[in-house]
Amino acid sequence: MNEMEREFKWAAVSEKDFDRFLSSLQSTLGTLPTAEVLHISDSYLDNTQHLFSLQKVALRIRQMGGHFEATMKSRTQLVGGMAFRRELTLPLQASTRERALAELAARKEWEGYAFGNLCVRFEIQNKRVLYSFSFKNACCEVALDRYTILTSAKSLFCREVEMELKGGSEQDFAELVQRLSEQSGLKPAKISKVATAEKLLK
Repeated sequence: MNEMEREFKWAAVSEKDFDRFLSSLQSTLGTLPTAEVLHISDSYLDNTQHLFSLQKVALRIRQMGGHFEATMKSRTQLVGGMAFRRELTLPLQASTRERALAELAARKEWEGYAFGNLCVRFEIQNKRVLYSFSFKNACCEVALDRYTILTSAKSLFCREVEMELKGGSEQDFAELVQRLSEQSGLKPAKISKVATAEKLLK
C-alpha cells in the first residue's frame, strides 16, 4: 500500500459539537464553504479465517450514489487525534453490493491479498456533510459524520468530525488543526470507526 492518508479526527457527542466546530471553521476561514451532503454505505469484509483482520488490514466496499469501489487500508493509528494509514482504492463496475463482492472474488487477489471466501463482517451507514477548502498552502476536506455501525446483532449511532489533508503543506494543516481544536474545544478522537465496530462485534 503506497498512498498515505493523513487526517485528524475529533470526537463529537452532540449536534452542538458540530455547531461549535463549524463556527470555529467559519471564524478561521472568514466564510463557511458550501456543504455537500453524501450518503455512504461501507461494507467491511474478511474471509472465513479472518486473515485481513489478523494482518491489520481493513477491506471494504463503498457505495456512494450508484458507484462502488473497493478500498484496502492499513489499521488506523490514532496519535492525539491524528490518523496515519496507507490505502489503495479500486473502482468497481458493479451496480449492487452482491455484484461488487462477485467482482472482487473473480479478481482473486489484489496487491498480494487473496479474495477467496469473502463475507461482510459489519456495515457503516454514514450521512456525511463535506466541506472542501484551502487554508494557506493546504488543501483540506472537513467531514461531519453521522453514522450507524450495523452488525448482525447490534447497532450503534455515532458522530465524528474528520479533516483530511488532500494535498499541500503538512505544516499549514497542523496549524489549522491546532486552531480549530482550541477554538471549538472539541477533543481528539481516541478510536476509529473500524475499531469501534470491532469492539461492538466482541
